[in-house]
Amino acid sequence: MARRKPTEIINLVEDHHDSTYPMRDRMDKDHRLYRLDPYDAGDGYQSYTSNEPQVFADKVISFLTSAELIIRIPVNGDDREQRDINNDTERFLIGILRAADDTLCMRMAPRVRDQLAWYTTIRGWYAGRALLVKEEDGSTNVDITPWDPINTYWGESSTGLTWACYKIKKTASEIKEQYGVKVDNTMHGVHENGVDVYDFYDREDNYVVMDDRVLKKKTKHGHNGVPVFLGMVGATPLIQSDVIGNEAIADVGESIFKSNRVNYEDNNFMLSTMLELTARSRKQGLKVKSKDGMKTLEEDPYKEGTEIALAQGEEVEPLGMLEMSKEAGAFMSMMSGELQRGSLPHSVYGQLEFQLSGYAINTLRQGVESVLTPRTQALEKAYRSIFLILSEQYASGSFKSIEVSGQMQDMTYFSQEITPNIVKRGGEPEIKLVSKLPQDDMSKMSQAQIAREGETPLLPDIFIRDMILGMQDADQVDDALKEQAAERALPEAQLMTILQSLENRGRPDLAKLYFGEMLMILHEKQKAMMQAFMPPQPQQPQMGQPGMMPPMGGPPGLPPQVMPNAAMGVPPPMPVPPMGPAVPPGTPRPGAMSEEERLARMGLIGPGG
Repeated sequence: MARRKPTEIINLVEDHHDSTYPMRDRMDKDHRLYRLDPYDAGDGYQSYTSNEPQVFADKVISFLTSAELIIRIPVNGDDREQRDINNDTERFLIGILRAADDTLCMRMAPRVRDQLAWYTTIRGWYAGRALLVKEEDGSTNVDITPWDPINTYWGESSTGLTWACYKIKKTASEIKEQYGVKVDNTMHGVHENGVDVYDFYDREDNYVVMDDRVLKKKTKHGHNGVPVFLGMVGATPLIQSDVIGNEAIADVGESIFKSNRVNYEDNNFMLSTMLELTARSRKQGLKVKSKDGMKTLEEDPYKEGTEIALAQGEEVEPLGMLEMSKEAGAFMSMMSGELQRGSLPHSVYGQLEFQLSGYAINTLRQGVESVLTPRTQALEKAYRSIFLILSEQYASGSFKSIEVSGQMQDMTYFSQEITPNIVKRGGEPEIKLVSKLPQDDMSKMSQAQIAREGETPLLPDIFIRDMILGMQDADQVDDALKEQAAERALPEAQLMTILQSLENRGRPDLAKLYFGEMLMILHEKQKAMMQAFMPPQPQQPQMGQPGMMPPMGGPPGLPPQVMPNAAMGVPPPMPVPPMGPAVPPGTPRPGAMSEEERLARMGLIGPGG
């Protein structure tokens, strides 16, 4: 793509500003409501500014920032290997979000969720940049920077964003620090409160320019598209109307003050009137009579003990009290109801004049959800865009493996290295932001228990934990449950668990007792196992078997081990027959030498001797 000049970028921004000016003007007025700009009832009159807009917005922001962010990839019948890959992908997304929050905290900026909650509530839009940045040492840094929608400009086509730009004022020292460019305060476009800096992104490159010079040269940002997430709150589309013209853009992405914007003005007027009448009751107007009509009172007649000197014919008397019309109370009550219907019921703030039934609480909850749901959905879309942008960059293989850390939904801590290949093979995440409002959480548990009851459960446990309970890592929960069952299944496993706990608690004296008990159990099991694998021994003949003689007596009471075989009825052993042929007694053994021959061979006697 051809290099863009600063004037080209600035012209694109100015054209978009003109076409969306009604929306940006509405954002500015809403911000004034949130800041509680003082209400002016006119010169000489008491003015009252209600804090309702700010309290209402802060309550919604607190709901969004304290909501539970669930990042999960559904099971969808995948095998264990794919589920493990999906679980690692979930950890990667949780880890990069935490890394981005840490970077923002170092810049003394609110975390990603806090900023997005504020923008979606007050502005009605969200915007920002999502990039993986390769540092000089080769490490990878996560950059998730929310932008103020009132200063964000963009262009789009049928395939999405074609460019996006963030316009912000920076001082000369900030420009020198960030971009190494010295800016003279006398240059064109440089003001006391800073100079306009344009951070511009298209589908390939990034530029940073000011009025007439380049602060950052054309640089590849490394994403296949514009690395910017952008969206609005609510379901209002941009419509074309000859009646309202280009004002229709102001209705797109409305803020939290959409329904009460005009009512706040009337509410301040009524409260200011009541304040004025209250002030007059404390210090009424006076009517002073004199001959020439020029007399005035030098002392305050309402102070205790004040003395007023009057000449003959002069007189001082109060003008009398002013009262509000009898319809004022009914009107104030009606206006309070209008404000509640357009915001949050007073019960959310703990203002309960009487005990509410369960039906009433559920009805009020629905009113709260109608205010929160458009903003929680907007945050879910923002997070999904951020994760898809960063996952695509990481899976491209252009970055080294990142070690991420964080906490899963069940508060288990993790710290591990996730490779780009894992993210590439992982499924697409589902993002859910669950606001923490008063509700019966046991309903989900009851539903899950019903689904697994009976001989044939309606759903397997992994689907119950994944779909009904919405757990992030159902396999990890299943493994933890099996580990718990394993600790209780065997006596030696129970003793091992107790032994480890005693060691951790610093009780080696008790640990020795349990260690000895565990060794005895292991020894008995080992002995039983050896006996089970020994070869069978021949059994001794028992009484009553064929060919056995009954015992002939013997000393009574002797144990069988010491009794002779005859006493036990065992027959005597058979004699062993002699070896060789049968011959008369005294006959020499065939082939045997006589005594004389043996002695002659030994040389003791001579031959024939």
